[in-house]
Amino acid sequence: MPAWTLAIIPIVIAFLWLLFRTKKTHKQQQSSLSSEYFKGLNYLLNDEQGKALDIFVKLVESNWDTIDTHFALGKIYRKNGEMDKAIKIHQGLIARPTLPERYRSKILLELGYDYLGAGWFDRAEGLFKEVLIQDEKSKEARHNLILIYQQEKDWYKAIDIAIDLFSENPSVIGPMIAHYYCELADISGGKGDISQLENLAYKALRYDASCVRASILLAEQASAAGDDKKAIKIYQSIEKQDPESMMLVIDSLIRCYTNLAWQEKLYEYLTGLQQRHENLFLQNVLADVLEKSQGKQAAIEYLSGKIKQQPSLAGLQRLISYKQKTADADKVFDDLTTAISIMRQDSIEYRCQKCGFSSNTHYWLCPSCNNWGSVKPCVVEPGKLA
Repeated sequence: MPAWTLAIIPIVIAFLWLLFRTKKTHKQQQSSLSSEYFKGLNYLLNDEQGKALDIFVKLVESNWDTIDTHFALGKIYRKNGEMDKAIKIHQGLIARPTLPERYRSKILLELGYDYLGAGWFDRAEGLFKEVLIQDEKSKEARHNLILIYQQEKDWYKAIDIAIDLFSENPSVIGPMIAHYYCELADISGGKGDISQLENLAYKALRYDASCVRASILLAEQASAAGDDKKAIKIYQSIEKQDPESMMLVIDSLIRCYTNLAWQEKLYEYLTGLQQRHENLFLQNVLADVLEKSQGKQAAIEYLSGKIKQQPSLAGLQRLISYKQKTADADKVFDDLTTAISIMRQDSIEYRCQKCGFSSNTHYWLCPSCNNWGSVKPCVVEPGKLA
């Protein structure tokens, strides 16, 4: 017996509920319904889905109260990847001449889900649009249209639908719209249309003032145009948007300061940033800045003190590389550095705050849960090893 047949339990439960519901007022109908339903369930258990579907589709026309069982069966097929069977169920329902109007939108939604699962986005889009004609407030239809346009990278259509939902849930829909505008800004940047890039990035910030991605786009453009002062100001504003995301731009920020020969100001800003947000791991960043501005000894003294307060593999590795002295010690330090490097290869650099997906590559859209802006740098807490 196929493993998926275990999922028939919800159908049996729905069937028993149906019998109980109709017991008092429809005894003869109940008897006929019971016989036909058990026959259909028997076909399912014997892996004869075609015969089972024929029975269920005929039954629903004689008693539309059974439709919930059909929905349950369709979901089981869809969950198990048998989209053709799910589609057949829902197409059979929608084609019935006696279909009550109150069920039409629900069936269209289910059929749309079937087409989505099969990868037929054009058909799914048409069905969800048809649902909106009948029920213009259908959130399910709108959310699924957004998913389709997002999959097809049709950002303008995604924005149009999302804006209609914005007022109902701005904290969720706003960040989505902001990322859609950022996608369009990236495209404009690739075409060299800097004015449009900036326009789209500012639109993103209007829908989500905390959109780090939009700030990065604007800062990168300012830096590319040679305006490092403006770029620094924008990069630093990210601290208020999301302190953890400063780790995404720290190298770019340092480059802007370096272009302006502002080493002292850079060190002052970084030490302040570290004091304000102790969970940001900036030991090695500050060591690099000190080495370039004041020499290797200053970096060693800084790391030697910090490593006791906030031990980490990365800091230890850097300190070892600084403190190589004798020929004999070189071999020991080299071996230690190699060992630490191997240990750090298993560390995770980014993690989704919604579903826990982890990666060493940064994504604006989580590949696991499809949430925008939820993948963030893994910060190191005081006392923890990096």
